[in-house]
Amino acid sequence: MNTICKLFPFALAASAFATNAFFYNQAGYDSDKPVSIVVQSSDNLEGTEWTLFFATDGGTTGATVKSGTFGKGENPDNWSTNGKFYTIDLGSSLKAGKYNVSVAAGSPSTSDIITIADKALATSTLGLVMDYFYNDRADKSPIVGWDQKVTVYGSSPTTTRDVRGGWYDASGDVSKYLSHLSYANYLNPQQIPLTVWSLAFAAERIPTLLASTSTQATATEEALYGADFLVRMLDEQGFFYMTVFDNWGSGSRYLCAFSGEKGTKSANYQTAFREGGGMAIAALARVSKFISGAPSVDGKASTNIYLEAAEKAYAHLSEKQSIGGACAYCDDGKENIIDDYTALLAATELYVATQNTTYLNDARVRAQHLADRISADGYFWSDDAKKRPYWHASDAGLPLFALVRYAEVEAPVSKDDWGCTTSLTGTCAHPYLTPVLDAIQKHYNWLINVTNSVENPFGYARQTYLTQNKIKDGFFIPHDNESNYWWQGEDARLASLSAATIYTYNTLNLKNSTDVNKYATDQLDWILGKNPYGVCMMNGIGKKNPDKYDGTSDYDATLKGGIANGISGKGIDGSGIVWDNVAAAGFPADEPWNNWRWIEQWLPHSTWYLMALATRYDEKAAPLPLPAAIPNARIAAPAMDIHLQGRTLSVNAAGNAKVRVMRLDGTVVATSSLSSGRAVLSLNKFQSGIYLVKVDGLGAKKIALK
Repeated sequence: MNTICKLFPFALAASAFATNAFFYNQAGYDSDKPVSIVVQSSDNLEGTEWTLFFATDGGTTGATVKSGTFGKGENPDNWSTNGKFYTIDLGSSLKAGKYNVSVAAGSPSTSDIITIADKALATSTLGLVMDYFYNDRADKSPIVGWDQKVTVYGSSPTTTRDVRGGWYDASGDVSKYLSHLSYANYLNPQQIPLTVWSLAFAAERIPTLLASTSTQATATEEALYGADFLVRMLDEQGFFYMTVFDNWGSGSRYLCAFSGEKGTKSANYQTAFREGGGMAIAALARVSKFISGAPSVDGKASTNIYLEAAEKAYAHLSEKQSIGGACAYCDDGKENIIDDYTALLAATELYVATQNTTYLNDARVRAQHLADRISADGYFWSDDAKKRPYWHASDAGLPLFALVRYAEVEAPVSKDDWGCTTSLTGTCAHPYLTPVLDAIQKHYNWLINVTNSVENPFGYARQTYLTQNKIKDGFFIPHDNESNYWWQGEDARLASLSAATIYTYNTLNLKNSTDVNKYATDQLDWILGKNPYGVCMMNGIGKKNPDKYDGTSDYDATLKGGIANGISGKGIDGSGIVWDNVAAAGFPADEPWNNWRWIEQWLPHSTWYLMALATRYDEKAAPLPLPAAIPNARIAAPAMDIHLQGRTLSVNAAGNAKVRVMRLDGTVVATSSLSSGRAVLSLNKFQSGIYLVKVDGLGAKKIALK
């Protein structure tokens, strides 16, 4: 951006002195990824020329590299009061180097230096992010024995637990969360467990890159440190405590749950799958795979303590909640999509760690149920009634991540094992992966399509949500949601979607890399400065950073590598745009503390950013062995109709194929054959439950027998 935009707030950028403003990734662009710059101007730049130069050591412009003309200006959702935004797309093949962009129209202006390099984001930010985790460890306090004896809220007689470790949640909050917002049911973020799982993922997927990065601690060390905390948060009964909460600086710390803006504490501290339990299980199971020879919790000898804790917690939660049944620890007593994707990750990681097929069968049921939540448009439904679209301010990419992770584990080892047939449809079917891959593809396409369907010069990931009793597409989450107070910038959401789409692309070996690379890159560019305020949200790098927000912390809580919440919508329905301006957002002048919504650093932002880097630079990416005949890895539904009326099963399909009814562990409980394209089976003698109906050569379908 130009000098004036660096020195003054965005509101002053609307003055006549700031004709052109340049917005770009201030940390640098990867040389093999899309490079784009946005110019804001009060002049009409359509049809006028821009020029890309090599930058010289003296700061003057060097040789011309590329030039072009601006297209039509855009102003998405009235974001700008100072003209329009114009996009410069520079492709993904520029040589490493330093560049300037110049615009001759109106008041001639030139951007600051723009850097392009091999693995630019890894070089400039990976070490910062890893150090953020180390420096955010919850071991800084003026109180001796901090968290060694924390009271269990409501216990009588008073019970305390040693819950040392973990990471502080935010620069203004020294509490520690497996999750929170549980009373809102649909908003649970995954916090410390997600960080542990992500560190383990990074340690496995980018080991060479991490080893070449100078940091205070390795990803493995940090993952083990976080896993120790999770084990301490596991009660002997088998549930995890949800939070170590100090009511935002009140000084008294409790193991509890809380609700609302005032932090009203309660004893509903047991975690359901969606309340941190599922991710904690997944994290412990994943960490358990690489701790051979490593020190375990508090020096105990067993190197399986993480896996033991994960299995104990999974068994306990499996007794407390189920698909379509009650959920003992859920505030509304029933499961939703967050239970599905966290339980799916838990079962999948447990299967990988143990090879126990019970966990694989559980993962199959969860994956199918999650896939069944896909809407006709391609977004997920949050609730079983399919009335509330799934949207999430921090974990929007996690359903896709869970399904693709499951597909990695479920996929046959060979293309020859997919059950392909050239008869009828000429497609392939897999009894478990067919519906999952279809849902993955549909959601993946929707994410990109809904983002590109309107004026969107920054490529900001759009979403579908329920607001004011209407379903709408928009840029930012609505302020009117189930929490009654919680909304903020969405940098974690953006990074999660960047990570999830690239992970999907790499794993399924999809085509059309241009669209997904641009989508994934645009989200990280926004975080790192290519946004309408020219603010790099990561502390420690960039031309302009958010102000510090330390809240009531007793240490310097705004850390390098930490990422601020970010830019939000202005209106109650998420419309408009606002950054670090409590008055513009409608708050009274005596509530300046509400600027936490924009400038406060939060653990999930850096966690998802790490995942975005781990998937971008994945050294272990192994595409699934999909049949070559299947375009874009989408498995078509088999040409058959399976219908259950009461306990009578009807199967209709062409041919005379054999029909099998199976339990989820593969045991065949009934057989028949198609006769003139039809088979009818009575299931009166079978127990209620989930079964698979398989038609040879045509695939399988799940049925629920009541």
